Amino acid sequence: MAIFRVTTKRLVVSGGKRLEAGMTADITYNGSTLPLISNVKSEIQRQFKMKYNVDFPLGYINGNELKIEKL
Repeated sequence: MAIFRVTTKRLVVSGGKRLEAGMTADITYNGSTLPLISNVKSEIQRQFKMKYNVDFPLGYINGNELKIEKL
């Protein structure tokens, strides 16, 4: 099981809440890379909700908006 750090690349404003550039969440995944598939996107969204109390819009969970690094 690997841990991946997901970092926002830029400011995202959705529903009156802000995700600032540089916000991070750590995701565990059983693989050497973190694919941005449905269940992984839901976990990223859940981790940002738990850490920052902000709903990360699913439309912004993509490679252009996030930096993903394996720890």
